[in-house]
Amino acid sequence: MLKRFSAIFETKDRVFGLDLLRFIAIILVVMGHARWMTDNFPKPIRILLHGSGILGVELFFVLSGFLIGGILLKQFEKNGYALDLDAIKNFWVRRWFRTLPNYYLILIVYILVYFNDMPGRIWRYFFFVQSLWNTPAAFFDESWSLCIEEISYLLSPIVLALSAYLFGKKGKGNLSFFLWVSIGLIALTSILRVIYCNYFLFFGPNESWNNAVREVALIRLDAIYYGFIAVYISRKYAGFWENNKMTLFIIGTLGTLGLMAFQKHLVLNYPGMISDLVFFTLLSICIACLLPYLSSIKTTKWQSMAKPITGVSIISYSFYLVNGGLISISLRQLSNWGEGWSVSETGIIYVLYWITCLVVSALIFVFFEKPMTDLRNRFH
Repeated sequence: MLKRFSAIFETKDRVFGLDLLRFIAIILVVMGHARWMTDNFPKPIRILLHGSGILGVELFFVLSGFLIGGILLKQFEKNGYALDLDAIKNFWVRRWFRTLPNYYLILIVYILVYFNDMPGRIWRYFFFVQSLWNTPAAFFDESWSLCIEEISYLLSPIVLALSAYLFGKKGKGNLSFFLWVSIGLIALTSILRVIYCNYFLFFGPNESWNNAVREVALIRLDAIYYGFIAVYISRKYAGFWENNKMTLFIIGTLGTLGLMAFQKHLVLNYPGMISDLVFFTLLSICIACLLPYLSSIKTTKWQSMAKPITGVSIISYSFYLVNGGLISISLRQLSNWGEGWSVSETGIIYVLYWITCLVVSALIFVFFEKPMTDLRNRFH
């Protein structure tokens, strides 16, 4: 039993800097989902928590693009700057064994728990089209981001393979195809977002922007592809990547914090191109600027700090899926939250909520997620 749980803290072959970024991302997301618990907290704390969920998900998108783009780029290079059917199939099998089992497990739990409140056309959730071109239903809220991830997994190798086949010499491309495909997909997504927001969308305050723009899959795919571009730069311009990592990290940090500080102001006062296109574009670029430095931090001598960070990073997928609708919302529905509660009472329950999320996520990882992920080796 203890041996199984030790896998959560395995640091071998991991990049600590990227684990740290994933750790920060999941902590921010969970803080965002539990903001309703902080109504009794001091105002400065509540101000700091504003937008935490938004930033956490954007960190996940760019980091995912960087990691998955790196895998795809290696396949592309290995196959002589082309992708055949076997390479595409291998990419899909490895990604889907990593993501689908957990997703379907939690989806089934949602259906059982919220059976009487299920939205119409529940079948959409099984094919990742619940938020393809529309505002997702208030059911399994976290799944909108999985739509973006899965569509990018499906689309990216196909577009890259076709580009190399159609425009390369004798069916072969070159490294620049990876860059141009990434730029092309970003441009296409950005155009779709402009069309969507100008001709199909009618919304008012901040909350509508959050659901009706931020969470619509086909107009948010670009966040993944900024990670792809970061991978290309790291491979093609390794010297620039290494020599400017600290400068880029400072720019990325200041830019990210600045954009998030004005996020609500931009949405309320500059709807349209600024809030729907420019904000997301600049935020993704700033997050990508963090990657040169963070990806260079392979290990750290502070193991007492590294192991918990790595552990949370490793279980972050399960953590992401269960913390909101299954734990946070269930807790809210089962209690008259905060009525006459002191700050200390609220704080105790808040800590217990985090502990519950961690324990449940760890159990899912050890007894389901990791065994299912390990199965993919049989098909590799």
